[in-house]
Amino acid sequence: MRAGRIRTIGVMALGIALVAMVGFFAWPRPARPMVPVPRISLAEGAGFQARLVPQRPGLTALTAEVTGRAAPGPAGRGYRHEWPGFHASARFEGTGITLRFSDAVNRWRVVLDGRAVELSRPGRQDLRIDGLAPGPHVIRAEKISESRGPALFGGFFLDGSARALPPPPPGRLIEFIGDSDTVGFANTAQHRDCSPEEIYAATDTSRSFGPQLAAALGADYRMIARSGIGLLRNYDGTDPDRTMERLYPRALPGDAAAAALPQRPADIVVIALGSNVFGSELAPGERWTDKNQLRHDFAPALADFAAARLRENPGALIVLLAFGEYGPELVEAHRSVSAQLTARGMANRLVILGSLRRKACLWHPAARDHAMIAETLIKVLKVEDFPGSG
Repeated sequence: MRAGRIRTIGVMALGIALVAMVGFFAWPRPARPMVPVPRISLAEGAGFQARLVPQRPGLTALTAEVTGRAAPGPAGRGYRHEWPGFHASARFEGTGITLRFSDAVNRWRVVLDGRAVELSRPGRQDLRIDGLAPGPHVIRAEKISESRGPALFGGFFLDGSARALPPPPPGRLIEFIGDSDTVGFANTAQHRDCSPEEIYAATDTSRSFGPQLAAALGADYRMIARSGIGLLRNYDGTDPDRTMERLYPRALPGDAAAAALPQRPADIVVIALGSNVFGSELAPGERWTDKNQLRHDFAPALADFAAARLRENPGALIVLLAFGEYGPELVEAHRSVSAQLTARGMANRLVILGSLRRKACLWHPAARDHAMIAETLIKVLKVEDFPGSG
């Protein structure tokens, strides 16, 4: 039994090492598709027409409610984004609408009145939707893939036959900070052995545990996450200057100079940052000699990181999410941090997960795992945990 467990952990470690390689080096230039992802896919029975068309001037921008870390686009138009889960919602009255993209790397799901259109690498084009029934409509555009460089969502646009309505009001907000497991890396895959293009096609951030939790609590979500990243160190000690400590403040991980658009504070902040810290052996040249020493540095760093998030989100509840399968050092560090935060009068919950099935690409959590994580968090969190509730 013990030998089998050691072999399993060894395979997992190899898989996660490959994830780090894919995430940090291969993702911006995906391999030539073995089975191409459709450029545009319309849900059956959508009740409208959708097509990609050249961008054209003269349209009226529609005010949207935008959620996700982003920077203003060129000349202040549109939104430059890189962190996962960026999304925008708007309301209008009319029979058609246009969405503008300059994005050669991402997949998008556009939901209009409950019916979906999916886009893959739309490039510099507009998505034109026509054939809507007259009357009010609600539209949402959501990035569902993970990108390794900034792209542009230009926004929603109306022609002369449509009328703008106020955007959906902002509601409760949960921020999720983490790594590939938080992103939803290949979470819709049915097997572990995947090509880069299969990973790209199988990643759906909107179906990861974070958005599932937010939906269950009637909240929106913001995601600051990245495959291979950790707090003090990344997986296998790679890119030591690009840990979450360094990248979190940035509007765009790949552009240190980009100024962030204003963000509304979160009501709950879920932090899941230990897996890549403890999930690989220490590399030559790192400043720790063993994982026990790493634990002693990780705990105060995580406590300080959590305290900083509380200063930015006054009154928020901190949730420390520990993937317990990565070892006792990770679990004990999280227990220590929870106790430290409590002693400092900072509201927090500690959630320690058991072993996951990890049946998706490169030993990542698949849909069943994400549902289990969401259900675990739902049992811990209630609507009453939002500031001002009750």
